[in-house]
Amino acid sequence: MTLSMAIDDVLQEECITLNSQASTKEQIINELTDILFMSGALSDKNIFLKDVWLREELGSTGFENHIAIPHGKSAAVIKTRIAIGRVSGDIPWETIDGTRVRLVMLFAVKNTDSDARHIKILSKISMALGDDDVVDDLLHLQSSSDLYRLLVARSER
Repeated sequence: MTLSMAIDDVLQEECITLNSQASTKEQIINELTDILFMSGALSDKNIFLKDVWLREELGSTGFENHIAIPHGKSAAVIKTRIAIGRVSGDIPWETIDGTRVRLVMLFAVKNTDSDARHIKILSKISMALGDDDVVDDLLHLQSSSDLYRLLVARSER
């Protein structure tokens, strides 16, 4: 299995929202959890949310360049999946560079996928986030399909 197949497997276009009205960390995580639940990736939203917040207590998931990648390894995850939300404003979040967050990638990780698979995917996405042009595209692309294609294309490198 190639990594691009793994990205295709965990990222679906319908799990991307570019017009979230969330203004807090809690709101965007709840909204993305709802998307994951509706996609069939979660069996129980409350259990998953509890696991996400437990992970947040261990350390901030805010990166730099207005991006956060919260995640939860949980028994409530049926299928490892990513939901992406971009907000219209800035959300206060603890980030490496002190910026507020505008794009959130919520990873829902199935317990049996918690080893190498999701780490490889997270690593590929993190490497892509090191490219200022990619970050600019993520923050400004106008369609979910364009954002999806960008991430899949970057995972093939």
